[in-house]
Amino acid sequence: MPIITISRQFGSAGVPIGRALADRFDAEFLDRKIVALVAARAGIPENEAEGYDERLPSLWQRIASALAASSPEVAVPPMPYEHMPSAATHERLVAITRTVIEEAAGRGNVVIVGRGAAFVLGRGRRDVVHVQLHASMEARIRYLLTRVEEIPLETRPDEHSLEELCRSVDRARSEYIRRLFRANWTDATNYDLALDSGRLGVARSVALIEMVAREGVAEVSTPPEPQAARDAPESER
Repeated sequence: MPIITISRQFGSAGVPIGRALADRFDAEFLDRKIVALVAARAGIPENEAEGYDERLPSLWQRIASALAASSPEVAVPPMPYEHMPSAATHERLVAITRTVIEEAAGRGNVVIVGRGAAFVLGRGRRDVVHVQLHASMEARIRYLLTRVEEIPLETRPDEHSLEELCRSVDRARSEYIRRLFRANWTDATNYDLALDSGRLGVARSVALIEMVAREGVAEVSTPPEPQAARDAPESER
C-alpha cells in the first residue's frame, strides 16, 4: 500500500486532491488531523498548536485554516499572536510532528498533506511517492474564491487579500522547510512528481498521482538494451 506525501502551495487544492487519493486507496488521511494528534501528545489545546509551523498572525491563521480545511470552521476563537508557542515549545511540537508522520508511514497506506512529510521520510523508498502541487497565482485565487463564501462576511477576504495570504503562507512554509531541513521547498528535484494543479484540475491531478503510486517509484536505471543487442551472442555485445 502506498504512502503519499503532498507538499503544496497555498490554494493549489492540496486538500481535495489528498482526500480523493485517500478515498481511491481506502487510506488514512492526515492533514489537519496531524495538528490534533500533536496537540494531544504535547498536552496543549489544539488551537495553540495550530499554525506553529507557519507562524502567521492570528487573523491570517484563522482565514488560512478555514480556507484549507475540508469543512471550514471559523467559530474557533483565534489564538492571540503574542501567545504563539515559545521557541522551546515550537521545537517540541516539531519533534512530535516528525514522530506522528513516521508512525503513520510505518502503518502504510496513508496520504499526508503538508508538515514537511516529504523531508521527514526522505527519498528512495519504493512505497513512498512525494508529490508537489503548484499553480499560478491567478488559478490559486480563482480556487480560493470558490471557498470564501464559507467564511463569515466580516472576515471574508477580497482578491488582493487572498493574494497576500497566498504569499504569506508560502513564505512561512518555505521558511519552515529551510530552517528544519535546509532544503528548498519549491525545488521539484525534492519530489517524485511535481504537478500544476491549476492547469490539470483536481481530477486529472488525482489520476496522475494514483497511477504513479500504484506502479511504485523506481530508481532511475540504465535504459534497457535494444532487442537486437539482447539477442546477440555475449561475445559480440
